[in-house]
Amino acid sequence: MKNNNVMFECNNLCIGNIDTIEIVSSVSGFGLLKRSGNKNLKICLPLDLCIGKLDSIEKYDRTELKKYIGNNDYIPFENGYNFEYEYEKLNKYISKASKVRVWSSHLDCDDYCLLLFICHYFKNKNISVIYSEEFNWHTTTISCLSEDELLQLQNKEHILKKYEIEQFSNEWKKILNENSELRFMINGTVKSVSIDYFDKEILGKPKDEKDAFNTLKKLQGNKNEVYSAFTIIYKKDNKTIKETCLSKSTVIMKTMSDEEIE
Repeated sequence: MKNNNVMFECNNLCIGNIDTIEIVSSVSGFGLLKRSGNKNLKICLPLDLCIGKLDSIEKYDRTELKKYIGNNDYIPFENGYNFEYEYEKLNKYISKASKVRVWSSHLDCDDYCLLLFICHYFKNKNISVIYSEEFNWHTTTISCLSEDELLQLQNKEHILKKYEIEQFSNEWKKILNENSELRFMINGTVKSVSIDYFDKEILGKPKDEKDAFNTLKKLQGNKNEVYSAFTIIYKKDNKTIKETCLSKSTVIMKTMSDEEIE
């Protein structure tokens, strides 16, 4: 199955020099930039850098993702899980650009790792970054924003100094050397762990009674972390307002018989 996602979008033919390239890690963020009226060349690079070992990434390969993605129809790049075509196209455009701007976040590992990736492989370019959480701390990624909010956030651009780009590059090299199966953000930094850090499974809402029974059977006799979140979206003074609450609780469940679970 061919990938139908449009990863590169420019309103005019990209001939000659390019002023600014906008880079995002997700298709949803890419779509938001398009809807916002942004006229720059926009590039989406969905490398899913939060999961899977990275020892083959310098060969432009993300076949590792197949282990974790249940949808067999998911094809992230033009040539399956090989992104050499996208990388070469990215390199071509960046060579013509005056500036590369990465839409990132200290709260989203994919967004943050993409910033590190760009700083490492294109460290000689002028790079800037916009962090989504600087709109507010509920905004884990730019996909949480409306078009108007995105335009407001654009004013918080950081032009990276050479030593900052080098620091991000070194951080990327550290992640490559760790070559873990899973990465997530803690206090604004990347934590690399094995896939069994969360007991190999993040549990959601049970699908039915049998699934609920099996879930409780797994949880019994253990200390578990439960995350609860909700978002309220409403209109106020012709503006879209989003309010998100997240809480974490530690639940210790006693050991039970099957009859008690039922």
